[in-house]
Amino acid sequence: MVKKHRTAFHAKEWAIDLYEAATIEEIQQVEKELQIVLPKVYKEFLSVSNGMHGNLAQLYSTDGLIEMNKTYEVQRYAPGYVSVGNDNGGYHLLMRAVENAVNFQLVSDGYCVPTENDITDNFLSWLDSDEGDPWRNE
Repeated sequence: MVKKHRTAFHAKEWAIDLYEAATIEEIQQVEKELQIVLPKVYKEFLSVSNGMHGNLAQLYSTDGLIEMNKTYEVQRYAPGYVSVGNDNGGYHLLMRAVENAVNFQLVSDGYCVPTENDITDNFLSWLDSDEGDPWRNE
């Protein structure tokens, strides 16, 4: 269960709710259940806030990572990727399921296979953006 609280983790205008940090065991459980490696930058995010709900985006908690990746069969339709969030409106935020991944792609729910035409951005730069719109490149 994710416990709500506010924190100062790069919380810009668009960040609404951040949560207590995930434990190492919870993060390891995601990798075990999904049989993937989470990107280091996402693990670091989870170690500060176990998920985030914003007005224009949601970043998944450890439980959400398992649920959403299984529900949308991300590893089947986009092997080698993990969905770490969504835009609350039909797009997934996919990252390569490798430790050194730093970029994400914004991919439609209906297609889920990343293409060169998808919006791509650096996860940490996006998270630290003060522009108010996490999909500023769209």
